[in-house]
Amino acid sequence: MPLYQASYPPAPHRRVMFFIDGENIVYRYQAMIKKGFVSKQSESLFHDQDIYVWQPINEIANERHYQNEVIRAYYYTSVVGDDVTLNTVFNNLKKIPLIAGGNQTLYPVVIKKDRKDIKAKGVDIQMTVDILSHVFQNNVDTVCLFSGDGDYAPVAREVISRGKKIFIGAFSDGFNLSLQQLADEIIDLDSIYFAQ
Repeated sequence: MPLYQASYPPAPHRRVMFFIDGENIVYRYQAMIKKGFVSKQSESLFHDQDIYVWQPINEIANERHYQNEVIRAYYYTSVVGDDVTLNTVFNNLKKIPLIAGGNQTLYPVVIKKDRKDIKAKGVDIQMTVDILSHVFQNNVDTVCLFSGDGDYAPVAREVISRGKKIFIGAFSDGFNLSLQQLADEIIDLDSIYFAQ
C-alpha cells in the first residue's frame, strides 16, 4: 500500500440559470426555415408558430468540469388572447424539458400582447429585470442567455462586471456581434435545431 495517496479536490460547484428570449428564438428559427434551413424535426422539438420553439439541449456548453446546479430555466414569450389562451401556453411550456433526458422543465413567463404582428417589449424588459435581480442578489454563478438580440449586450456587460460567467445561445441568423464577443461560451443553436 502506498504511503501517499493522491486526493483531488471536488469539482467546483456552479449555480446556473437559463433566461430564454422565446420571441427571439422562435422568430429566428422560423426565419431560417424560410431561408431554406432544414429542421431536424425530432420528436423532442416543441414548436408553436410565433409563440415558442425549444429543443432540449444535451449539456450546458463546456461546463463538464463543473458540478452544475440548474436552479431555474425561465422561458419568456408573448401571446395574443385571453387568460385561457395565456394559461394554455403556460401549461404547454411547463411540460417541456430543459435538458434531454432531464426532469427539469422550463419555467414560463407569458406576457399578453395586443397584436400578433408585434414583438412585446415586455419580454425584453422582464427578462432584463430578472437577470439583473438574480445577479445582484448573488443567486447565480453562470447566466445562460438565449437570444442573439444586441439589446442584451449592456445586460451581459453587467453580468460580467459582477464576476459571473455568461453563456449565450443563439442562431447564426441575426446573432449580434457585440453580444457574441461578450460570451464566455457560445451555444450554437444551428447545430441543435438544423440538419447540417
